[in-house]
Amino acid sequence: MRTQRYFFDTSEEAEFGRLQRQAEVWDRLTFRRLEEIGVGEGWRCLEVGAGSGTVVRWLVDRVGATGRVVATDLVPKWVRAIEAPNLEVLEHDLVADPLEDSAHDLIHVRMVLFHLPEKQAVLRKLVDAVVPGGRLLVEDYDMRTLPHSTPPDETWRVVGEAPVKLAERIGLDPELGRRLPGMFAEAGLVDIDAEAVAFPRRMPDIPAWQTQFVELRDRLIDAGLVTAEQVDDVIARFDDPDCDLVVHGPTMHSVVGTKPGGSAGR
Repeated sequence: MRTQRYFFDTSEEAEFGRLQRQAEVWDRLTFRRLEEIGVGEGWRCLEVGAGSGTVVRWLVDRVGATGRVVATDLVPKWVRAIEAPNLEVLEHDLVADPLEDSAHDLIHVRMVLFHLPEKQAVLRKLVDAVVPGGRLLVEDYDMRTLPHSTPPDETWRVVGEAPVKLAERIGLDPELGRRLPGMFAEAGLVDIDAEAVAFPRRMPDIPAWQTQFVELRDRLIDAGLVTAEQVDDVIARFDDPDCDLVVHGPTMHSVVGTKPGGSAGR
């Protein structure tokens, strides 16, 4: 039996909407990074934690008929709706299930390692699955910036800190993003390139954050981290078109490294 490790419940239908809104925020960063890597015709790519499938669609178009994309997820039902002859979809537990060694020119993983306690072991497993000369792109959060706002707002600070504290209580690492370059080096990757990106926005302009607070609401209250009044006030402000509070949100760290040897994707 597979163990549910994830911060959010990936089996809920509401999860699709959360993933879609999340993709609206981060896809432009991911697509730019994939462009910079040079993903192209004939590449063999693995998308881990494929979610709603936005990155999968980009990859199957980019690698073309001579390429191959494998998309995995604990719950891959939304990716199965993508019809492409160069796509294989797998229900896969990244911790428990094997990956084929030296099989992929590119592996991309976004907001998956955060949920796993076995981060360094999983990272080495991903490195093993990349061909020599291939690339690994991992993107994950530093949540410490979540409570920041302009101007400072005490209710937002309390509610924004609550998911950070909840993550720590259940053994997750809210600062994972900033640790990724060091983890890449420890795993033996070279030519490591990292950047950190955030999109500060007025609350009504960033609905992706609202959906996460809605889903976590009861857990944050039950944990004693917020009151119902505090979290409900924050949720309501996202729906107020006159709200001018600018929230920073989490910072995404996008890190790419190369497996020594070989020449992937050519």
